[in-house]
Parts: sequence; C-alpha cells; structure tokens
Amino acid sequence: MIPSDPAKLHAHFAALPGSEQIASTFAVEGLAFWLTVRDPKRVCDIGAGIGTLTAVIAKWSQAEIVAVEDDPWCLAQARLNLRGYWSTHELLRGYWLAHELLFYDKVPSSYMSFDFMILDGPQVRREDWQALEPHGLIFIEGGRRGQRAHLEAELRAMKRPFCRAQWKPADRSKGYFVYFVEPPITARLWFAAVRLREWGRDLRARLRGDTAIGKRKP
Repeated sequence: MIPSDPAKLHAHFAALPGSEQIASTFAVEGLAFWLTVRDPKRVCDIGAGIGTLTAVIAKWSQAEIVAVEDDPWCLAQARLNLRGYWSTHELLRGYWLAHELLFYDKVPSSYMSFDFMILDGPQVRREDWQALEPHGLIFIEGGRRGQRAHLEAELRAMKRPFCRAQWKPADRSKGYFVYFVEPPITARLWFAAVRLREWGRDLRARLRGDTAIGKRKP
C-alpha cells in the first residue's frame, strides 16, 4: 500500500535503489496538496524516475496517470516499485479501480491531452506543452531554471498566458514551482501574493546570513 502520509511516502522511496535524485519531502507534500485541490482527470509525470511522484499522483488523485521516463533502468525500477501497489486487497476495496497507469518513453502528445503535468525530467518538445489543456497546471520540482525558461518561451510562442509562483520550505532550499496556464484573475492574485511572501522570506534569510537560499537541500 502507498503510505498515506507524504513524509512516509518520501522515506519509503528514499530507501530504494536509484533514489539519489528523487523529489524532496516538501515537493511531495506540495504535489499532494495541488492534486487534492485540482482533482485532475489525467496527469502526465514527465521524468517519472523510480516512481516517487507517480505514487503521489496515485494516492492523492483519481486521475489516469501517464508516466514518462526515457531511462530504461529507471523505467524498470518504476514498474517494479509501483507494481506492489496494485494488490488484490486494494482492488477489492475499489481504491485502484479509478486508476490507469501507462508508461511511455516520450509524452504521447499527438493523441492525449492533460489537465495536470509534472516536469521532473529531461527537456520536452513544444508539442508536449500543446497537450496541456486550457486552465491546466504544471508542477515543477526543484529549480530547473533552464527547463523553466524553455517552458515559458514555448508558452509565449503559443500565445498561452500563464502565471507562476515558487513555494519554498522553511530552510529556503529549493521547493517547487507551479505554473497556471490561462489563469483566472483570482489565481493571478493568489500567485502574486505567494511571490511577494516568498521574496520577503528570502530577504529575511539573507539578512540573517543564510547562504543556502534556493539550493537543493543535502
């Protein structure tokens, strides 16, 4: 069974082979929050790795899941790590009946669309972002400055307005970004307030002499 607590889920995957680059506990908690708030119908996890965030999607949503991973070893580990969650016990409880988990080495953007996408892996193509439905969300674990710059350039080229904000943990290390595409005015105001809040917290940390702002937590 998937642990029902984000911190326990992170600890479980952190003990598995290939866990050196998995998402932080803070990002796992954040993704669980956003999945609960948005209740997506189909989620694409780009850069699924060994399956950490894919497991979060399965636990905190009823969405159809498309896990994209181009590394054969990671893909094999993800299949292995997630296989045990489809137990007879959980099927009898009906929990997994709403789920469908599909594995791909590239985003199937030519024949699928998504209302929620997760970027935690390699660079993607323009057509992949075209698969994001109107008013969709993109969740990005960590900083990924280059990939975010590419994403923003592609969204602007497609004339798709967006707003973004970064959420950071108390130690001011890398947290996660959320992009809201074609956002309503309420989302724009909310994200602007978050950016102002995080800027203020970073400023206080700098005044205290903190040199780890925006860096990945060891």
